[in-house]
Amino acid sequence: MTGREWWWLPARAKLNLVLRVVGRRADGYHLLETLFHALELHDDLALALAPKGIDLVVTADEPALQLPPGTDNLVAKALRALAAATGYGGGFVVRLHKRIPHGGGLGGGSSDAAAALRLANERLGRPLAAPALAALAVRLGADVPFFLHGGSMWGRGIGDELTEATVPSLAFVLVVPPYGCDTKAVYENHAALWRDRRPQVSVRAHSVSATRDTVRIDFGNELEPAAARVQPAMVGLRDRIVAAGYADVHMSGSGSTWFVPCVDAEASARCLRDLEPLRADGVRLVATRSAAANVDVPLAGLPEAAARAGG
Repeated sequence: MTGREWWWLPARAKLNLVLRVVGRRADGYHLLETLFHALELHDDLALALAPKGIDLVVTADEPALQLPPGTDNLVAKALRALAAATGYGGGFVVRLHKRIPHGGGLGGGSSDAAAALRLANERLGRPLAAPALAALAVRLGADVPFFLHGGSMWGRGIGDELTEATVPSLAFVLVVPPYGCDTKAVYENHAALWRDRRPQVSVRAHSVSATRDTVRIDFGNELEPAAARVQPAMVGLRDRIVAAGYADVHMSGSGSTWFVPCVDAEASARCLRDLEPLRADGVRLVATRSAAANVDVPLAGLPEAAARAGG
């Protein structure tokens, strides 16, 4: 990867520590109240300017994490949207290295898109201010604006109305089955619960007290029953986690990842050992922990994984 000025960012995974569906808009969009929480688990995204086009190469830690690099990739969509919004007539060379499982409710694609927006906007001299960049991000996905910030934030509306939250740093063990959950199918299953209720236009009346940000986290995800209908095997997997001694297990996003919060690295290492038998059924176990907000991440350097992708 020589001859170009490369900039890179870690594109971090997220958990939904809390997820409630509090209503539906008249157009069918679900209104949420969710506590986003960024993780140290991340993809690497490196970017350089080019005369034209988008040259995207995707690599991965293992074949199951690989994604196609085509024009439907959310990174390519993000860069095309940024170029159109700024009038940039050149192109980009991008090297994306995947570690975040896809289809598991960890936000890997959205995080990659947000990292691409941040890097390209910075590389072009910040033609878009933060509000304009967030407006562009939400057109790519409801949780993409969160990944522009990272850290911990309450997401309301469709998940794009963000406010700061203070969450203690925790360790986590992610339990990722060898199947995903189709987001659309999960929400369609959940929609039956709202059949007899009038659509909502605002969630502010339903918002939790701000004291919950720092005093206590009531982990919970109201989409779990709907996800279990889409992927019935999730129920058996959760039962096995509980049987191993970890009743405090929760689902992220619309599934299919379960996560166990742990007080420290020693506790997460013990959890990994106890859940090791799950690997025989193709389940991935990932130890990770809380990550700081993106303002603390330097836009500099080139990680080894991105360098291996070649230039």
